[in-house]
Amino acid sequence: MKSLFSGINSILAARRFIMPCGLAIAGWIAVGEMPALADEMIGGNKPKDVMPAESPSLQYLAQTLTSIEVRPESDQVTVVIAGDGQLFPETNFLDESRLIIDVPAVSSTIRRSVVQADHYLLKKIRVGHHADKVRLVFDVPERPIYSVTRDGNKVFITLKPSERRANTMVAGAFEKKGPSAVVLKARRGLYEPPDRLVKRTARIVSPTHTHFKIQRVQMEGEAVSPEKDERSDDLVVGQTRYVGRRISLDFQQADITNILRLIAEVSGFNIVVGEGVKSKVTMKLVSVPWDQALEMLLKMNALGMIRQGSIVWVDSLANLSKQQDEEARAKDSKVKAEDLIDRVFYIRNLQAQELMTSLRQNLSPRGLMQFNAGSNALIVRDTETKLGIIRQLVEGLDLEVPQVQIEARIVQADTVYARGLGIQWGFQAGNRTPTDFFALSNLTGPFSQIAGTGSSTIDRNFLVNLPAQVGGLPAVPSIGWTFGKLGGDFALDMRLSAGELLGLSKVIAAPKITTLDKREAKISQGESIPFQTTSLQGTQTTFVDANLELNVTPQITSRDPKEESKRILMRVRATRNAVGARSNPAGPSIDRREATTQVIVRDGETMVIGGVFVDTQGNNVQGVPYLSRMPVLGWLFKNKSETVSKQELLIFLTPSIIKT
Repeated sequence: MKSLFSGINSILAARRFIMPCGLAIAGWIAVGEMPALADEMIGGNKPKDVMPAESPSLQYLAQTLTSIEVRPESDQVTVVIAGDGQLFPETNFLDESRLIIDVPAVSSTIRRSVVQADHYLLKKIRVGHHADKVRLVFDVPERPIYSVTRDGNKVFITLKPSERRANTMVAGAFEKKGPSAVVLKARRGLYEPPDRLVKRTARIVSPTHTHFKIQRVQMEGEAVSPEKDERSDDLVVGQTRYVGRRISLDFQQADITNILRLIAEVSGFNIVVGEGVKSKVTMKLVSVPWDQALEMLLKMNALGMIRQGSIVWVDSLANLSKQQDEEARAKDSKVKAEDLIDRVFYIRNLQAQELMTSLRQNLSPRGLMQFNAGSNALIVRDTETKLGIIRQLVEGLDLEVPQVQIEARIVQADTVYARGLGIQWGFQAGNRTPTDFFALSNLTGPFSQIAGTGSSTIDRNFLVNLPAQVGGLPAVPSIGWTFGKLGGDFALDMRLSAGELLGLSKVIAAPKITTLDKREAKISQGESIPFQTTSLQGTQTTFVDANLELNVTPQITSRDPKEESKRILMRVRATRNAVGARSNPAGPSIDRREATTQVIVRDGETMVIGGVFVDTQGNNVQGVPYLSRMPVLGWLFKNKSETVSKQELLIFLTPSIIKT
């Protein structure tokens, strides 16, 4: 490998020159061969409002930003930035309320982060310190007209009201102060094109006397586009992102090693060139990231690079591949030369067989791994290097498995309300000579014979038999009358029945279970109901479960000890089955209530995972056609019943991580 700087005599490291466009250019320049910076103009005439460049001995670049001074006036405000040398700031508007001033390649001795201005054109100045620049952010109420001028080691930034605001103000005479060389102007409206185009050219003389030209052309009064934040761009999958500083390069038949030297200065990396780098390059790039320029330079010359820290080794692809192959062979030879060692790893929290599946791929070709179920241990035979890797993996994977306690509450509330009203009556003639006018029968059941004097052959059959019907009541209370002597041997029997039922039942089931992380747990309680089925094989008995059951598999989403409130992912199946009210010859019915879901809950929080609400209402009327519809008298020919039933089911879950 040849050195990048071989054959260079009397070479001194040149200082970094910061152009007004923000491009850092550096190189190795022979003593006495560096020409002065010159301002060239297309067209040959020198503009009057651009100051001629001084020689480098009189004009030096600033290393430190020393002071910021605000000079408010009635109709404008001037900010003076001073340094220990010449400053070349970059300006652009971030938005309508922020003007950005970047001073590259300087540090700052200003300790204040905010400089108050208290002017209607400028609120304050925020000072930001970066590794490669100092950024000043001007907070303005609205976008003003600004100009930037330079005088020695000072830069004057003058803010004036916009044309719209100026038209509303009283015109006043003001005198322009300071240097008259306007470098940059920005207005709210359209920009007028300049008559002259100015460019600044820096010439660098290489040891091979090849002239490289790096230029940035900018028109006076040209609008400066805001800086584009590379990190804010949307990342396209498969597309390379370039984040290096933008540079412009123009070379013709230049030695590639000199271009690599220039990129090394711009990027800050140390670049070492191998023996296979020998070619001439012709290229012209305008405002491209240096890392993209380096990638294209390597591709077009069949070169590659290997980065180790801040050092980048550039060589031909064949040499790099050969070097990597040699390193791989040397590694393999070293591994084969090592002695095999037996070691036992005792696993405390996991199953050794499960862990062995994950660790086998880290063994060397000569390595061997087995597990012992009795002691829950791994027996490994391999080199010392591989055993160290296995030990680190075991320590990282064999962690204590946390436990999760899940408490469920299944609340079932049933409300039943029923009411009924009915009537029964009839009459029949007979032989009866009672001395009593009328008597009351029993409250329930059929009419009985009424005690009295004489005899009776009255048959007690009902003409209208519509008693009250109330579901859930075995016998509906009733009251009846028996009337006699209504018209000779004529008797009338009547019975009114009315009933009301109000029922409220509430069932609370609270199963609780504890399990390991990512392990399924199940808890069940109930009964098995037998059902008989008949077939060709005979009568068989089948059992159906009517129980309360909870199946849950918790998973802690994060085991970071710094995270205070952890989340738990749960796969839940909650069942509440019970014997139903209906029955048939095969057996009773089963009322099923079930919920299956996946939820994420914070540690200790309660979540409702399901709810069922059933509201049933019934209103029944039975009667004699036509007669039951008569006003008032219709109640003698009909009965009425109302039923309201409400059922509600709620399932609550509360997971908690058990602290050990």
